[in-house]
Amino acid sequence: MAKTIKVGVVGAGFIGVYHLEKYQKCTGSEVVAVCDVDAERAKAAAEKFDVPKTFTSVGRMLAMKEIDAISVCTPNIDHMKSTLKALSAGKHVLCEKPIAMNARQAQTMIDAARKAKKKLMVALNNRFRADTQFVKRIIEKGRIGKPYYARSLSIRRRGVPSWGVFGQKKLQGGGPLIDIGVHMIDMTWYLMGCPKPVAVSGKTYETIGATPGHVGEFGLWDYKTYDVEDFTVALVRFANGATMMIESAFCVNLDKNVFGCHVVGDKGGAGIGPLSVQIQECGHLMDCTPGDIPKNDQYQAEIDAFVDAVAHNKPVPVPATEAIWTTKIIDAIYASSKANKEIRLR
Repeated sequence: MAKTIKVGVVGAGFIGVYHLEKYQKCTGSEVVAVCDVDAERAKAAAEKFDVPKTFTSVGRMLAMKEIDAISVCTPNIDHMKSTLKALSAGKHVLCEKPIAMNARQAQTMIDAARKAKKKLMVALNNRFRADTQFVKRIIEKGRIGKPYYARSLSIRRRGVPSWGVFGQKKLQGGGPLIDIGVHMIDMTWYLMGCPKPVAVSGKTYETIGATPGHVGEFGLWDYKTYDVEDFTVALVRFANGATMMIESAFCVNLDKNVFGCHVVGDKGGAGIGPLSVQIQECGHLMDCTPGDIPKNDQYQAEIDAFVDAVAHNKPVPVPATEAIWTTKIIDAIYASSKANKEIRLR
């Protein structure tokens, strides 16, 4: 019987509280410490989820020998720093998305995990959705044939977060592309079978977010500190000849919010957001979308999978070695927009 995995959570903000809640519901784990630079926030989270110890220093928390693993739930700028400290202390790590500010940092984290012989998983929770797993099975069974094109959409018409540091490039590394785009790019790439990206051409636009007078679905945002992109469009080419189109926005003058993807094969297609399946039969393209795929708690499934991998020494389902490719794509989109040319990937 596997032992109970003792966990520490770094960051007690919105996403940190989500991790605390899911670990509490996971029968194989126990949160023994929570850390946040804001002592009152750490204390409030600890009281809510009955966590025995709080810290404002990651190093002091990691000195607890009983901790087996940690969740890094801090702003992007801290992901590498806290992860490296945890790996050096001999802890397994579940790091929130994106893995890091850029692929160079991500590779440093991967190298550190290999050296420490510890697990490093990235919290790209959309892989764990019930509809994602259904579409994955459809594609793996060959029902849509060979995937050759996909669309990844993460569009908010007016959806700049009014909390946190999501509009500050120096702390996040970018805007909607690195925040919400990373989810849909990873999910789409995962459904395509994780082909190797070889080239990216993209363009970012800054037209709305840094100007006053706009109200979004999350209320007013601080336009004075907003220095990230509003909207991104890009094309990714893969080594197997497939392509992916990407659109991602915090604010753009389109008709509706859209979050999802569609994968096109030579025998059919399948999409998420909403779920849809198209299959060629008898010379016609048939709509074959099931109506009975139940929704699941993708965040709980993610935490359960991480704890199970640590407890039973199994590979994590979203390894950093995969997550880095999404970050490489995002880096290349920003570089392509700045240089006004296609960027090759290695």
